[in-house]
Amino acid sequence: MNREEILEISRKENKNRDEMEQRAFETAGQKACAVGGIVCAVIALVEGFFGDGFNAGLFAIYLSITGTMLVGKYRTLGKKHELISGVIQLLLAAAFLVMHMIGIFSNR
Repeated sequence: MNREEILEISRKENKNRDEMEQRAFETAGQKACAVGGIVCAVIALVEGFFGDGFNAGLFAIYLSITGTMLVGKYRTLGKKHELISGVIQLLLAAAFLVMHMIGIFSNR
């Protein structure tokens, strides 16, 4: 393979993103997940103290996002602990979604 063929393969694999851009995107995603988790926790605490109770929908959304990210990371990197963590988070997201729906329909 010559230099141009190697560069073309690299471009296809990286979808025309350079390494610095990929790292920046990864770091931004990690920070966004952390901030999202903090916001969900603050909203849940405020609702618990001053509102009508616990909002399981917040955690269903948050855990479905992070669980999906971990499963995707497993598909790319093949690390088993990413898959296990992702599946656990997706199962918890499903449980919180069911809790949220029960809360909605029981208040009717």
